[in-house]
Amino acid sequence: MKNGYLKITLPLMLAMTSLVTADAKTQTQQMVQEDSNVPMYQEYHNRIAVFEPLHQCYERIKTDAFYVGIEAWAGYVFNDEHQSFRHRFFGESELRMGYNFFYNGRDHVTPFLGIGVFKDFRRTHEYSFHIEHGKFVSHHHHGHEAPAVGYGVFGLLYDHEFNSIFNLGVNFKGFVGGSGSDSHLKWGNPVGGIDVSLPITFRFGPKRHWDIRLEPFYIYVHGSHHSRNYFGSRGTVGYRF
Repeated sequence: MKNGYLKITLPLMLAMTSLVTADAKTQTQQMVQEDSNVPMYQEYHNRIAVFEPLHQCYERIKTDAFYVGIEAWAGYVFNDEHQSFRHRFFGESELRMGYNFFYNGRDHVTPFLGIGVFKDFRRTHEYSFHIEHGKFVSHHHHGHEAPAVGYGVFGLLYDHEFNSIFNLGVNFKGFVGGSGSDSHLKWGNPVGGIDVSLPITFRFGPKRHWDIRLEPFYIYVHGSHHSRNYFGSRGTVGYRF
């Protein structure tokens, strides 16, 4: 009787063991296959901008980790006023903190908060006319610059790695702040606006430490006294480590 019981149960146990082993093997193969579909691009923890005195930047870009960005830039921009190009010099400094989420081995998503300051260095122009010794004389005087604006900022940085060389993203931020007063030209308080940019990055080098980034942008600034639209492009040569 005992031998007969063993003859029946032993094959059943062996069959169940083979099914469990086969199922575990199948799951392992599926996990390996899924992992193989995730691209393995070279990722670094930090990025700095180099070779550009008018655009300095440091970012902690470690994936699935705390994000810090410090950036300061200045350059010529276009705006919607009918004035000469040389008077449209714009500068901005910003400190950002957030978190770097990393999805699918290629998508970087970074929500952030921060503080910053910007300044439009455009000057107003004043003209005066008078008659001197029977002649009509005109004088051109440089006027006042717009005051700097300090602000709090919130936003989202997104970057997609198409391959190990080419990245394309979109950055959006909104800001609210205030400006100092000026007797002739002032933004009015509060001052708010948006900044939308399209970072285009080309990485190069044996281990992709280096990159060139072009970032066309649109900035809209609205105050109770003045509103401005700015268009331009920021560019950096970056090193990752």
